[in-house]
Amino acid sequence: MADKTVTASRRASGLARVVTTLLTFVFVIYAVVCGYFYFEQDQMTFPAPTEYAPATPADVGIPFEDLHIPVNASEQIHAWWTPASPVTDKVLLVFHGNGYVLEQAAMAELIPLHSLGTNLLMIDYRGYGSSSHRAPNERRVYEDGRAAITYLTVQRKVPSRDIIFLGRSIGTGPATEMAKEHPEAGGLILISAFTSTTDIAKTIWYLRPFPLALLSHNQFDNLSKMDAVHIPVFITVGTADRLTPPAMAQALFERANQPKRLYLSPGADHDDMMDTGVDTLEDQIRAFIQTIQ
Repeated sequence: MADKTVTASRRASGLARVVTTLLTFVFVIYAVVCGYFYFEQDQMTFPAPTEYAPATPADVGIPFEDLHIPVNASEQIHAWWTPASPVTDKVLLVFHGNGYVLEQAAMAELIPLHSLGTNLLMIDYRGYGSSSHRAPNERRVYEDGRAAITYLTVQRKVPSRDIIFLGRSIGTGPATEMAKEHPEAGGLILISAFTSTTDIAKTIWYLRPFPLALLSHNQFDNLSKMDAVHIPVFITVGTADRLTPPAMAQALFERANQPKRLYLSPGADHDDMMDTGVDTLEDQIRAFIQTIQ
């Protein structure tokens, strides 16, 4: 009887060691993933391309000025100023997505943006293209936006009421922040907008067990800011967008103050938003811009 008791005890002890080992292993993996997400999220949020073909607006027949706008005493952002034709006072300050640089935008979204009939100031965040090689993050992207606004209002003497912020994808983050900070501006246009980057991460099933809100320092919490935006708002997303789905745009629209517009682009996905049905999208944005006094 004693031998059976000892054997059972040893088995229980062995099982306990196995369970403890497994739990320790799981905890270590969990901690490693949390650490990786925390320390690598700047690169994950801003995967700036390092190889791309040289291009400028001139390659698609659009006149432009090549600019380097100072952010501080030692750093600058690369930018393009493209004047409208016919002449207008309105300026779109464009914040692009995270997967490309201005040179790539020249052969893609520049043409539909230029066709809207406004002046354009398009910027590359630090860490992108020929902007200063400083790793971008949420705080620095906001600084880049403020530098661009200073350039427009001080160097070009553009009244704030004539500046319209336009953001696409990750660019909706700085566009929304600038709109919140500048209630005297003309308007806000959000293309493929999201509620927050944390909400995007939660759509990836294997990230759901992790405390993303606690780990993230690049949240771009657009949803919490929308009720503090007091300028006209236009929000658009593709109906086939799975990265920033229409439900996010709808949530932002419901939180936004009047006047506001929401346009769901039929069949458009996240990456082809400026290709699929772009003529109708242009008409929608142009109509919105014309309402801004």
